[in-house]
Amino acid sequence: MTFELSSNTKAILLLTAPLIAGRGKPSVKPLGAGEYRRLARRLRELRRQPADLLDTGTREIVGECRVELDSERLERLLGRGFLLAQAVERWRTRAIWVLSRADADYPRRLKQRLGEDAPPILYGCGEAAILSTGGLAVVGSRNVHEALIQYTEDVGRLAASAGRSLVSGGPGASTGLRCAGRWMRAGAWRASWPTASKRRRYSGNIGKR
Repeated sequence: MTFELSSNTKAILLLTAPLIAGRGKPSVKPLGAGEYRRLARRLRELRRQPADLLDTGTREIVGECRVELDSERLERLLGRGFLLAQAVERWRTRAIWVLSRADADYPRRLKQRLGEDAPPILYGCGEAAILSTGGLAVVGSRNVHEALIQYTEDVGRLAASAGRSLVSGGPGASTGLRCAGRWMRAGAWRASWPTASKRRRYSGNIGKR
């Protein structure tokens, strides 16, 4: 997909993303899921959208949102334009795409099922459209018996033959990698969501290898 951030997505990234490189710490704490949910609700009440926070007169809009969040913190988050530009360049060179809830390509299923709890930002690699096709979730322990690994591989082959996507956590163990590799050789699509320790860098990867 074309890497072009909408104004709404830029605003949401400034508000919610760490925008850091390596193991550094953000200069100001980004909004958590609950905080952004309250802000988004307040913006809707004001008949505004996130992109309006980037326009002239931002202070006035931020002031109107003060009832939910500290206005100074919002201004500091919105003032991280240079850090956002650096992050965007890193994502672009790694073929990572970014979608926000305000984008037309954001998976409708997530909005329908999760409502306001749908993640404000999605990051990924590969074909984003498969997020809207559903799939089969595969979860379990990293330390499993060989027979269960074989069963999981059989499930992957069955999903591939049925043209279904597989959804799993980011595999960190050799067993997970082995299963994932065999699924893909069988023709299965795979959507992977990494563990919490990796979400500071990106929130997901989708692709067919």
